[in-house]
Amino acid sequence: MKEIIQNTGGDVAIVIYDAPLPPKYFRFSKKFIRILFLVVPLLVGLSLLGLFLWGVGTRLRDAPAPKFPEVVSESDRRTRELEAELRAAQESNQKLTAKLSGQGEAKAQDRPFLLHIKEPYGMQNLTGAKKISLGQFEFTQENGGAVLKVQIINGGQEAKVSGHVIVFMVSDAGILGYPAEVNADPARGVKFSAGETFGVSRLRPTVATFGVAPRGTVRFVVYVFSREGDLLHVHETTPYKAGAKS
Repeated sequence: MKEIIQNTGGDVAIVIYDAPLPPKYFRFSKKFIRILFLVVPLLVGLSLLGLFLWGVGTRLRDAPAPKFPEVVSESDRRTRELEAELRAAQESNQKLTAKLSGQGEAKAQDRPFLLHIKEPYGMQNLTGAKKISLGQFEFTQENGGAVLKVQIINGGQEAKVSGHVIVFMVSDAGILGYPAEVNADPARGVKFSAGETFGVSRLRPTVATFGVAPRGTVRFVVYVFSREGDLLHVHETTPYKAGAKS
């Protein structure tokens, strides 16, 4: 009898006694109970998992790509330096080509006096552009020679200005140039590229040394050229008296 009741029963009955109220009777099918305790939690879990994966995917999509430290060998560093020098040389050549292609005969008033410097081919007088200026001149006599200290100042039109600087000392004894290579053969003309190379972003000191002590009064003439041979600045100092500090 007991087995027959268990085999034929497809429902679950629940009776709740709440005296003095009459008992309450609930009847559920076993199929409903299985759905309630198995299928519903499974669907809720899958929904929560889907929401979690969607949120993670959105964050990964919007997050920037990770940057790992780059290992640079000595050869790679040297290669990059050479590539930077090559790009600078190419830009300089392009500027020089453009300058020469559009260069006509310069006017006589645009040709400054260059002392012993041989005028560069296609030179433009850019002194009026004020790309650089000179300041903080200081003249001293040390170890039987003369020294002129001067600051090359970037005019602010370019982030960095590069070129060559030549300094002449003019005294009663004659004309002497700096760097020393300038004095090799002044009769044939000095190339602007023989000057001291410089690159200035803000201030750049230049110390011109002369191994001969001047006599009487002395003055200095400073020429600054660009890498392409254009004249950027010319400055002649006031006369200094040899034997006295400025």
